[in-house]
Amino acid sequence: MTAEADAALGAAATSLLGDRRLIIATNRGPVTFASAADGSLRTRRGSGGLVTALGQVGRHVPITWIAAAMSEGDRRAAADPKLLRLAAGDDAAIRLRFASVERPVYEQAYNVIANPFLWFLQHQMWNLSERPVIDAAIIRAWERGYVALNEAFAAAVLAQTRSDRRPRIMLHDYHLYTAAEAIRRVRPGAVLSHFTHIPWPPSSIWQNIAPTIREAIARGLLGNDVVGFQTERYAHNFMRMIASFVPDATVDYEEWTIRRRRRITHVRHYPISIDVEATRRIAGSRAARRRADQLLGGTRNQVIVRVDRLEPSKNILRGFLAYEALLQRHPRLRGRISFLAFLVPSRTSLREYGDYGRKVQNAVDLINARFGQSGWRPVQLFYENDYAQALAGLSIADVILVNPLIDGMNLVAKEAVIVSERDAALVLSETAGAFDQMADGALAVAPADVVGTADALATALAMPVEERRRRLAKLRRGVEREDITWWLRRQLEDLVELTG
Repeated sequence: MTAEADAALGAAATSLLGDRRLIIATNRGPVTFASAADGSLRTRRGSGGLVTALGQVGRHVPITWIAAAMSEGDRRAAADPKLLRLAAGDDAAIRLRFASVERPVYEQAYNVIANPFLWFLQHQMWNLSERPVIDAAIIRAWERGYVALNEAFAAAVLAQTRSDRRPRIMLHDYHLYTAAEAIRRVRPGAVLSHFTHIPWPPSSIWQNIAPTIREAIARGLLGNDVVGFQTERYAHNFMRMIASFVPDATVDYEEWTIRRRRRITHVRHYPISIDVEATRRIAGSRAARRRADQLLGGTRNQVIVRVDRLEPSKNILRGFLAYEALLQRHPRLRGRISFLAFLVPSRTSLREYGDYGRKVQNAVDLINARFGQSGWRPVQLFYENDYAQALAGLSIADVILVNPLIDGMNLVAKEAVIVSERDAALVLSETAGAFDQMADGALAVAPADVVGTADALATALAMPVEERRRRLAKLRRGVEREDITWWLRRQLEDLVELTG
């Protein structure tokens, strides 16, 4: 982050907060606790852009970060102020607190409602002729799990605002849709925002679920002053959902506002990004450089790379089918290109994920059996959660394939253009959240169009170096300009402007 960006972030934070603490609420926090063999508790620092961005805000204003007590270790720590102080370590500006519920309550909220129910719904991944089935178990998990967890978050937030009639509170993601309404009942003057990190589907998708659930989600989010989404399309979908299911709300599509019961909710879109400096630092580390050299030693003339969590929404299977079509339609490429796929295991306990993983492996096995030659394996798979290795792979790519069915954003596309050392061409799905920002420099594909994706891969492989360099430079400038600090600063500035 440049000095100018840091100063702008600090100014926005100070304008919003003055001498107040910023209260953040997320499912996962900056620190988690785990029980050691000897019965003691050990801490593990969180990772990712959100933790980094909020840590940067903590340099300017104090933060209270409230997270779900996800484990027995977290629940033990929640009751011990000494442990929470130790968890902060040198970062005294960030005060950690937990929203703690009994384990069965959290399990229902997280493993029945948030994952997989809401996540699958919002990614439009259900086979609607068969699932979901809103039976008594789902309704019970909603009421006794999800709503109860949100009430626990509201109580934890309110406990930190006893001396402040107008606290500044930022809620995050699909785990906390109803918390704002509960907070607002007690602190009507609170400044509240909610940011949804995953897609927001059209009203027709929400219409499939129980009215009690969808209306509670809508009312809960309307308890906020600002509701933020990754893209303008998702923000518009939310407004259409409110118009469809909340009859006493007035939606103004020109002003991007929703008025209900003398309250105004502003609807905005804030495309999230990456910590550019941190990404470059990891990509340039000794471990990453060593791994890049090892990967290059096992590849051919040109390299196609993809990096994804192994889950259905990432459309990995069709990506391999497109590669198979590429090899079929362009025999001259056989033995001359390599496809490296870095797939991170994800939600392995869910049957849908396990089934999809097996289909992906079968597709790769068939490609390698059909086209493989002595000394050449068309696809190389890496199943592990190794961020430095994934960045190393992206750095050596000539072509990067990012073809999700739907994404909130897709940060791999942004990481790729920052770490590329070979002027990689980016093949990007039109339905990735990142597409709105990166369309000018990417090769666009429709996610279900296997033939079109194969053609885009062929175009990318044949693209002159000068054009690849020009496209990459444009994409890189965009990510550098609109990084994770820019994402957070825009939200803080809007809260200042829109709530006074």
